[in-house]
Amino acid sequence: MRKNSVAALAILTGAAMLASPNARSQDERRPQQLPRATEIPSVKPEVLARSEIPGVPGRLLIVARTTYEPGARLRKHYHTSELTFYILEGTMMCQEEGKEAVTLKAGDFLLIKPGTIHTHWNASTTAPLVFLEHVIVDQDQRSAVFME
Repeated sequence: MRKNSVAALAILTGAAMLASPNARSQDERRPQQLPRATEIPSVKPEVLARSEIPGVPGRLLIVARTTYEPGARLRKHYHTSELTFYILEGTMMCQEEGKEAVTLKAGDFLLIKPGTIHTHWNASTTAPLVFLEHVIVDQDQRSAVFME
């Protein structure tokens, strides 16, 4: 039942992102090179699905299951299109620039709008954080642009 719920969430998220008036917006800032996996040793993304979107040429849906080791933090960045988080286990802290941090626990969902500068981290120093990420990007576009 849980797998069906996650699959349904992925489909609904993709549909919502496509329907969004900002789904095809582009940020004027030039993307920097993404860090290699060895540069973020405590964050382990696993791409579960990468698919062209039927009827939307040049657009890709990427679904990843990401694990943050205890205390892991991703530095400040923004995304070039909508991104969603769905927490599977653990506690994520997510903070948009200039705002208070938000706490997300298992079963929580968060939409990050394009260009929103933010950071997120595992709130626990003893347990991993595991979540799904859903993002739709142009075929050769980078999803994240790091600010620091």
